[in-house]
Amino acid sequence: MTAPPGCCFGLENWRDWLEVMNGEEPWLGHDPASRTEHTGTTIRLWPDAGHSDGLPIELPLAQLPHLMSSVQLQLVAFLASVKEWATRYAPPLADALVAKLDEDLAITTPLRDN
Repeated sequence: MTAPPGCCFGLENWRDWLEVMNGEEPWLGHDPASRTEHTGTTIRLWPDAGHSDGLPIELPLAQLPHLMSSVQLQLVAFLASVKEWATRYAPPLADALVAKLDEDLAITTPLRDN
């Protein structure tokens, strides 16, 4: 089962999932309007709260730190790909582009700082 991204909730919001570990509910955008529900040691993600006829995605809270680390590693790999591409097509801008993406998406900032 998957949850499509909501409008106005983009990749720049990936760290908002860290709030779930503190018992908070992140805003996940609208249309479709996903929502989370804390149920003890599990988070339920309803992909479209307006049409919650289906089953939720259940995520054990204990797995969230590992999942967040996995996302971060994939984003670090994305930065490496961007650097490779930019070095080939716009060498003078490569480092600045990677630095700006890293800054805006907070990719290499340690997860424990949130």
